[in-house]
Amino acid sequence: MANTVAPAIRSSLRENRQQPGSPHTPTRFIPSNYSSPGSAFRQEEDAVIFELDPRYLSAGFEGESGPQCTISFSPHRARRLGDYREWMSDYKRKSENIEIRSKDYELWRNSVKDLDLGLLEDRLERGVREAYNKHLLTDAGTARLVVVLPSLVPHPVLSTVLTLLFERWKYTTITLLPAPTMAALGAGLRSALVVDIGWEETVITPVYEYRELQTHRTRRGMKSVTCSLGQVLETIKNEQEEPMRSSLRLDFDMVEEILTRTACCNSLLTGDGAELTAQTESLTLDQGTTPVETGEVTAIMEIDWPTNTSYQPVNLAKASLHDAVFGTLLGIEREEYRDDDDDEHTVPYLLYQVLLALSPDIRGVCMSRIIFTGQGSNICGLSARTLKAVDDIIQKRGWTSVCGQHVKSQRTGLAELAQGRVRRPDAGHDTPLSPGKDFVEERLQNKKSKEPAAPVKGILRQVDSLGAWSGASLLTSLKIRGFVEIDRERFLSHGLSGAHRDADVSVVPQRMSSFGLPTAKSGDRTSWTLAGWG
Repeated sequence: MANTVAPAIRSSLRENRQQPGSPHTPTRFIPSNYSSPGSAFRQEEDAVIFELDPRYLSAGFEGESGPQCTISFSPHRARRLGDYREWMSDYKRKSENIEIRSKDYELWRNSVKDLDLGLLEDRLERGVREAYNKHLLTDAGTARLVVVLPSLVPHPVLSTVLTLLFERWKYTTITLLPAPTMAALGAGLRSALVVDIGWEETVITPVYEYRELQTHRTRRGMKSVTCSLGQVLETIKNEQEEPMRSSLRLDFDMVEEILTRTACCNSLLTGDGAELTAQTESLTLDQGTTPVETGEVTAIMEIDWPTNTSYQPVNLAKASLHDAVFGTLLGIEREEYRDDDDDEHTVPYLLYQVLLALSPDIRGVCMSRIIFTGQGSNICGLSARTLKAVDDIIQKRGWTSVCGQHVKSQRTGLAELAQGRVRRPDAGHDTPLSPGKDFVEERLQNKKSKEPAAPVKGILRQVDSLGAWSGASLLTSLKIRGFVEIDRERFLSHGLSGAHRDADVSVVPQRMSSFGLPTAKSGDRTSWTLAGWG
């Protein structure tokens, strides 16, 4: 009788094999001599990167070009399992205010006086667990954690986030990275001017040699755009007939969907052909008449407005949508004296003020490397119109903070005086060179061709970036220790009060003692610091 026991398996195979006699395909074991250095398990060496935003959580592993998941903080994620009431035909929806309803779609706000930190902790914990269990598929707390945060985060929110991550999971250290610097790194730049058109506000941060110089912000963000668009849609809804008006649905999800479909494509922009046709029709041959003024956007767009049971076609004027989107962020043309508050400036005017506050050498570098990030950067044509408005302000006012009628007359007088002092060039300069080769000039040209090209400076130019998450992934894969690296035991003992403003880490080699051991220097960090978040 034949023996049914399987023969001995070679020692080169894995030990975690099935029982003898069961059909299976053994997995080959590759010796370490022939394996790559990165062949170990991912959760043991690759750091996990979180990018936190007031509305989204992006998660992934280091070394990748983008996050593996993006989780939104919406009230629909807190719905009970099997709750399909809102899709029933007899379900009655409550009329809701878009501005009040928007608070349920954000994780935190800059004003924390009415912010429930306990609810923030529960929603963030649910998002982190979903990222690990459904997308990352690894154990939480076993790998190093890197968190990318905006530069302006309230201290109660930052303390709640760190406390949750340290108490719920066993992270040994957490590294914090600023989003503007990571956006510049994602574009392959050391210096840039990052314009983050975020949810609640627009933040402009100049970055020079990987350091944030200053931070300016305005309340004109995507939240203001959504509320303005909601008011426009509310007006259009009230203009409809009564049977149709009561059936049209207007909520936050519907407003945001229309904003995404219209603003992120060319539907709100006029083409060159449309502008040329409008200008041609406005011209008349009668000299006694004046040309008819035409607006930028005069077309009508038809959308399928959702109802309780189906959809209803409704006509929308592109001009109203155009004013709600671009008018909120870019504003309207005004005189030189503005009546806005410091936090209500338009994006072009605030960008000009940031450039004006920088020194000339840093300004020349940053203005040629402008990066638009955030949710509002997806609006088609917004970046080009912003740079065009900034260029108009520069041509009108120059690089000086003093303006007014007296300054204009004084500049005109100085220009005329300078033109009167200009002398006629000497006739000897116009003498042509003798024929033949100029060896000195040829040698200078050869030497100049070998030198590296000079960097672009002094012009307004936009640079595309892969985003803050991709920049953090690139930086983390280099195994560089972060400046804000929070230790678990120190944070649980002292909290944010244990953070100190240490001096910059010294790069000078440490002094050796008589026994050959490095002595403690002032650059060695004995405590952690919040850096820009302090």
